[in-house]
Amino acid sequence: MTPEGQAKLIEHEDEVLHAYQDSLGWWTIGVGHLIDKRKGGSIPQRISRLLLVDDIAVKTAECRAAFDWFDDLDETRKDAIVNLAFNLGTEGLKGFPLFIAAMVAQDWKKAAFELWNSQWARQVQKTRVDDITGAIEYGVWD
Repeated sequence: MTPEGQAKLIEHEDEVLHAYQDSLGWWTIGVGHLIDKRKGGSIPQRISRLLLVDDIAVKTAECRAAFDWFDDLDETRKDAIVNLAFNLGTEGLKGFPLFIAAMVAQDWKKAAFELWNSQWARQVQKTRVDDITGAIEYGVWD
């Protein structure tokens, strides 16, 4: 498609940067990209992974700005903090003062305990809790 043709397609379809229902009620994103499973829609995995890479960069920057101790962590513990920020939001993660105090003190066992003993741990999949608390406590992914 020519650049002019692409511009006309965007003009006709519009570009919406969130999920919306089109004129027929089908879930759509972007420039008329059907994602509604009922109609056979989806996004390609490569697009999902591009979004993931962008989201990781955003969350990492947010964690770096929110926690002055973030850059002092090893890579596995940084990963665990970004994983938590994905789930809780960076502001939500700030709501764990005992966990954060233990992270600042580099008391990994206490940090893992505080996370394991939180309301968050009772609300998410046990495997996620085990994986993240293990990464915090031992500095490796199990």
